[in-house]
Amino acid sequence: MNKYLLTEDQLAIQGNIRRFCAEKIAPLAGQIDESGEFPHDIFRQLGELGYMGISSAVEHGGSGLDLVSQVLVLEEISKASGAVGSSYNAHIGLASTVISEFGSDEQRRKYLPDLTSGRKIGAFGLTEPSGGSNAGAPATRALFKEDGLWHVTGSKAFNTNGFVADTFVITAKTDNGVTAFILERGMPGFEIGSPDRKMGVSGSPTSTLYFHDVKVPDANRVGEEGTGFRKFARTLDKGRVNVAALSTGLAQASYEVAVAYAKERTQFGKPIGAFQGIHFQLAEMVTDIEAARLMTLNVARMYDAGMPIKMEAAMAKYFAAEASLRVCDKAIEILGGYGYMKDFPVERYYRDAKMYQIGEGTSQIQRIVIAREILGKAIVSFT
Repeated sequence: MNKYLLTEDQLAIQGNIRRFCAEKIAPLAGQIDESGEFPHDIFRQLGELGYMGISSAVEHGGSGLDLVSQVLVLEEISKASGAVGSSYNAHIGLASTVISEFGSDEQRRKYLPDLTSGRKIGAFGLTEPSGGSNAGAPATRALFKEDGLWHVTGSKAFNTNGFVADTFVITAKTDNGVTAFILERGMPGFEIGSPDRKMGVSGSPTSTLYFHDVKVPDANRVGEEGTGFRKFARTLDKGRVNVAALSTGLAQASYEVAVAYAKERTQFGKPIGAFQGIHFQLAEMVTDIEAARLMTLNVARMYDAGMPIKMEAAMAKYFAAEASLRVCDKAIEILGGYGYMKDFPVERYYRDAKMYQIGEGTSQIQRIVIAREILGKAIVSFT
């Protein structure tokens, strides 16, 4: 039943990635979480099948999929593994998107073939150790000096894919505002920290990036000086839609485990699904999932139609992230003691879902973004 009114192409994309996830990702999800190792082989396969370039235009070597198709892919991957979903989103939704949409022709020719094929992994540097909410005022500095190079000094924190990435898009403060640059692994003075120890999405490595007077050619500047924040802001609007899809995928995975358990687990001579207390929790879970998915698809369709999405993207991200946590929490309750054990995946889903309440703008920031769109920037400020 095509209740979400997807096109034939969108249904085919959804079916293909669903099969791939069931066969190649889901069976390894627990192992990825336990080991914390980045699943290079999965990303290689995603590249071979064309999924690593779905957000980039065909003329830039990508698949050029619409945003509805992209969120369908993201939801299925996240449902199979939150870690794979997190790293995949940072690659296609952040790093590749900035270069594809805002890079020069030379930058696209140089970087996108490796990114869209999956031969190289991309990362996106915005958040800093001092905080991520005030992204328009980075402490990282880039000075253009007489040698004709940009000298970048500073650091970026919680950088998804940082430990394994080859191509990095970052922001830095310049004389005329915030400017975006492309950095490459191995540049002198560019140091990548060890993987962070995190609560969840283990296997999607985050690291701090350190810039010790990194000399960057002007050819690696993305767009005009001082336009970097606007580029990243537009990318983040779209990225919030992606995160809503990732959150929905984790919620769906938790819900399916809870339903199966409610049918199999017996107490007092009957399946626990026969009790009203379980009825109410499952009803609330599936309603949260349906609302999150519909909001995500709606804003994706708005984006594909060329409509502004700032408020709707923030709403979808805020609701889906919070709904995912509610669903995962209820799944643990339904499984009882087993839900707290690593033998069942719902505790992993909950740990993974928590990240999306924070990443790409916390739920508090999303509320502010929504309020600013309602009341205006003059009334609602970030300070």
